[in-house]
Amino acid sequence: MPNAAPQAEVRVRPKRQARVFGAPWRTPAGRFSWLKTIALALCTAPAAYMLWERQTGHLGGRPTHELMLQTGFWAIRFLLLGLAITPARAVFDWMRLAMLRRMLGLAAAFYTFAHVILYAADEGYAIGFVLNQMFTVFYLILGTIATIGLVALAATSTDAAMARLGRRWKALHRLVYPIAALSIWHFFLTQKIDVSAAMVPFGLFVWLMLWRLAPPGFRRSLAGILVLALGAVAITAGGEAGWYALNSGIDPWRVLDANLSTARISPAAFVAADLALLAVLVAARRLQRHAAPG
Repeated sequence: MPNAAPQAEVRVRPKRQARVFGAPWRTPAGRFSWLKTIALALCTAPAAYMLWERQTGHLGGRPTHELMLQTGFWAIRFLLLGLAITPARAVFDWMRLAMLRRMLGLAAAFYTFAHVILYAADEGYAIGFVLNQMFTVFYLILGTIATIGLVALAATSTDAAMARLGRRWKALHRLVYPIAALSIWHFFLTQKIDVSAAMVPFGLFVWLMLWRLAPPGFRRSLAGILVLALGAVAITAGGEAGWYALNSGIDPWRVLDANLSTARISPAAFVAADLALLAVLVAARRLQRHAAPG
C-alpha cells in the first residue's frame, strides 16, 4: 500500500491575550502616537505644577488643603474632557480622538484619588474621623459615591476587563454620567458662598448632556452646536440664580441682571466663551476639509 501524501503542517497561533495597559504614548496597534503623547503631557502637567507650587511655597498657609482643592477641580475637568471625546470626535470628524478616552478617564480617577488622600492628610490622617465624615456628611457622601464609581470604572478600563464583561462593560461605564453629576454637586456644596467656580463645569456638563439627547444630524451641524450652546448658557444663568435664591435668599432677578453687567464675568459668560470657541474651531475644521483637494 503506497504511503499517504504527507499532510500540511498546521500551525496553531497562540490565543491573543487582552492587554492590561500598553504604553500610554502608543496606539492600540503599538505605534507611537503624537496625539497620545501630547495628551499624556497635558494630563500630567497639573500634577507637576502643583508639586512645583508645593516645593516653592506658593500654596499659602495651608498647602495640603489647597492641593486638595486643586486636585478635586482637576478631577472634574478631566472627567468633563473624557465626556467631551464623543461629541468632539463627531463634530470634528476625527475618529482618532477616541484613543484619548481611556487616558482622560484614568487621569480623572488619579486626581480624584489624590484628592481623597490629601483630604485625609489635611485631617492629620485620622482615618476613623475621615471615614466617619465621608459616610455621614452629605456633600462628602456625594464625593465618596463618585470616588467609588470612578475607581470601579478605572479598574475595568482595561482590554481584559472589556473582554471579560462583554455587553455589561458598556452598561457599567455609562455610570460616568451620574458620577460626573455627583462630582459637580459635591463641588457646588464645597463652595459655601460663591459658586461661580462650580457653575462653569455645570454649564459645560449641561451642554454635553444636551448634545447626547439631541438628534444625530442636528447635534453634528454648526447650527445645532450653537442652539445647544444657547440652551446651556441659559440653564447656567438660571441655575446660578436659582442656587442663590434657594441657598442664600438672594433675589434671582438680581443674579440674572448681573449676567449682563460688565462688573464681573459671569459663569454663563465663561460657558458661552468656551462653546463659542468650540463653534469657531468646528467651522474652521469644516472649511479646511472643504478646501482640501479631492
